[in-house]
Amino acid sequence: MGVEVTQQANDSAQLLPAVERIEERLRRKPQQMVADGSYTTREAIEQMAERGIDFLGSMGREEMPSGATHPRRLPPSAFVFDPESNRFRCPEGKLLSPRGRQHEGPGVIYYRYRAHAEDCFSCSRQAECCPGNQRRGRSVMRREESAAVTAFRKKMASAEAQQQYRRRAHIAEFCHAWIKCKLGLRQFHVRGAIKARAEALWACFTYNLQQWIRLSIVHTAATIS
Repeated sequence: MGVEVTQQANDSAQLLPAVERIEERLRRKPQQMVADGSYTTREAIEQMAERGIDFLGSMGREEMPSGATHPRRLPPSAFVFDPESNRFRCPEGKLLSPRGRQHEGPGVIYYRYRAHAEDCFSCSRQAECCPGNQRRGRSVMRREESAAVTAFRKKMASAEAQQQYRRRAHIAEFCHAWIKCKLGLRQFHVRGAIKARAEALWACFTYNLQQWIRLSIVHTAATIS
């Protein structure tokens, strides 16, 4: 339904343009899109939610930066977050209060929490927690994802979504393998984006025609029988 050639080494930004090409060609937006992990970015999740498209993909959960430069130093996981007071509590019972936030692209915000300097300077565990701090107390970061990303993670954790997602490989990868094996198109035989796009279009047209013939035979055989 949509074919494009790009010179970008990373194809993670190609999902939304593909959706636009499908909408332009079919005069309607797809009800559902399924993509592998390279396309499942926060930006794609946000855009799909805005368009009202049911998006299924594979998105790993990134770990928070440890902030530890030595294996013996306390990682952020040693600090307990209290959502009611919006503060962290260190292993020694001292509180870390919010000290601003920063946006890291669409769909995620990082909140910084910092302890009082006097609490850290007088702490017996400063050497293993924040030995480099001379003027400020220890700080940790808390990540908060947008409602669209949070809903996406919750949906993909369900058995139904995982079952639908597993169908992607059988459908999407088959045509890639067919074009490579049957047509031998493992690299372009021409130069330039325009010519390469034309070769890709001819390959996909050939695949669609072969599929149409196969499905027509199956349908005719089913009708006769």
